Amino acid sequence: MTEPIPLRAYGPHPTPEEIYGARNNPGGPGAERVLRHAAGCARCSEEMARQEAFDQPAPMPAAALTAAWERFGRGEPAAAVRRPARWTPVYALAATLVFCLLGLGIWIAEQGRRDSDVERGSAEVTAGWAPTGIVAAPPAAFTFPAPGDGPRRVKVFDTQQTYVWTSEPAFGGRVVFPEAERRRLKPGVEYFWTVVGDAGEGGAAPSFRIKK
Repeated sequence: MTEPIPLRAYGPHPTPEEIYGARNNPGGPGAERVLRHAAGCARCSEEMARQEAFDQPAPMPAAALTAAWERFGRGEPAAAVRRPARWTPVYALAATLVFCLLGLGIWIAEQGRRDSDVERGSAEVTAGWAPTGIVAAPPAAFTFPAPGDGPRRVKVFDTQQTYVWTSEPAFGGRVVFPEAERRRLKPGVEYFWTVVGDAGEGGAAPSFRIKK
């Protein structure tokens, strides 16, 4: 049985660019000559294999690519390419953590700005209202802005509506809180209160909490 005659390279060695063009466009001008040459040339076959490795999805460091081209130009054998595949997940995790921390920092800053705006807006709305915030003892009276001369009532309640008290009509922006009602309030519970006019309209609802 006759053994196949091995192909022999002919003509000058093609450049890496010509090999790359022939690989990606076999029907292009001069591609047939380059491919036939590479089929019988160990050096050019090695370059084709190296280019195929470069085309793999895993990224190649720029330094490794430069060194490969330099070795090819000197006619040296191709060195084994080491890809940082083992470290790629670590780098990806680190990048993800950095982005998460940046996003968290932006979110915290935005929340702080919004809370500051809310607190500032609340302070503006409840200016002249008392009591508000933490108090040492149950309030003896409620004071509030009272434009005009109409009578107003104060309504006090907690979040669960387990405690509700409404005062008798009063004038002048001050309503006395009876001692019997003061004894019913519990330390640590947040209580809200609002002012209601004869028409039943409600205004701001500041809150207070008796210190434990």
